[in-house]
Amino acid sequence: MGVAKIAYRARRQGASGWVAWAINPNQIGMVGSEALVAYVNSNGSVTVYPTMITSYSPSMLPVDLSFQVSGLSAEFLNNEITIFATVGPFGGGSVVNQVWQAGNLVIDGVPQMHAVSQQNLQSTGELDFLSGLLKQSGMKFQNGAD
Repeated sequence: MGVAKIAYRARRQGASGWVAWAINPNQIGMVGSEALVAYVNSNGSVTVYPTMITSYSPSMLPVDLSFQVSGLSAEFLNNEITIFATVGPFGGGSVVNQVWQAGNLVIDGVPQMHAVSQQNLQSTGELDFLSGLLKQSGMKFQNGAD
């Protein structure tokens, strides 16, 4: 498959919250996922970067991912953070395991652990970039696949 243009939007959790959207190339779930993380700084600017979720206590440091990411940006409007990027190509075809998450605290530029509610633990699914289907919930997204 080629590349996909994504826009992931989520409500910020608290005044110092963060949001993330990720692809896990090997399995369903958070550990092993490759994430795009964004948060709003105290001056109102938005920081967005790629990181690897290697454990339940990841470093959250910026790193290169196994797939290409270009046009990475984010905006903050109406208490929602939107992450924009072009991602791919992916080695496994058009279906990927996705993970999404939000937390309520960033300390010294490092997003902190999110809540472990049922909603947080179920924030995963298979996404088909060609059909636009999210397998676990049947949700449709705006298909921007190239």
